[in-house]
Amino acid sequence: MHIEVPTGRGRMDIIIIHNQQKYIVETKIWRGDGRYQAGKKQLAAYLRSEGVREGYYILFDHRQSPEPQLETETLEGLTIRSYVIPVIQEPPSGFPSTPSTP
Repeated sequence: MHIEVPTGRGRMDIIIIHNQQKYIVETKIWRGDGRYQAGKKQLAAYLRSEGVREGYYILFDHRQSPEPQLETETLEGLTIRSYVIPVIQEPPSGFPSTPSTP
């Protein structure tokens, strides 16, 4: 497993090599639908640069009422499997809660 691997287009978050096959994982924190879609395009660019046909996009959602999501789509001929994972966490005492973002 390799973390924060430099590429000509930035840094891939995680590359796992298992049985001579590469698995590329991009992780983000939910920052709205526009950034969600942009992250998929970023992952597609990484997949192309590594000659891989499928990648994994994991987002952690800290909004007030997060909903889990699972999505598989073809983007530019590549398979992107997206997972939105709700993070439900009580704020520490004395700290205001984080406002939700769209």
